[in-house]
Amino acid sequence: MHTDTIKQQLIELEQLLAQPATRLSAELLNRYLADDFYEIAATGRCFGKADVLERLPTETPPVITQQDFDCRVLAVGLAQLTYRATIQRAESDSLSYSVRSSIWRFDGEKWQMIFHQGTACEPF
Repeated sequence: MHTDTIKQQLIELEQLLAQPATRLSAELLNRYLADDFYEIAATGRCFGKADVLERLPTETPPVITQQDFDCRVLAVGLAQLTYRATIQRAESDSLSYSVRSSIWRFDGEKWQMIFHQGTACEPF
């Protein structure tokens, strides 16, 4: 698979995961997150897949804006997507800014996120 094709597929998946309909659906989250998924949030807290499936569907989804995507193929069937994000949470008037990194694995049929990290940064 060509790097540009992988990049486009992963951007679409990353944007899908930011959508309220996906965040509120344990079924969709289960499809897009690998069983061994691990996240280091911008707050420094760490989560596994079970935590995400339990927590996200109960939260009011934030408004997430993503930009400046870049993609690196790490190995066959393994790629890293990086980007910058702004997040507007329902309980806050202020935006939070972060640099994001996701690692995606292709299982022969579909891509699944295996790792995600958000690092807080200065406004951009």
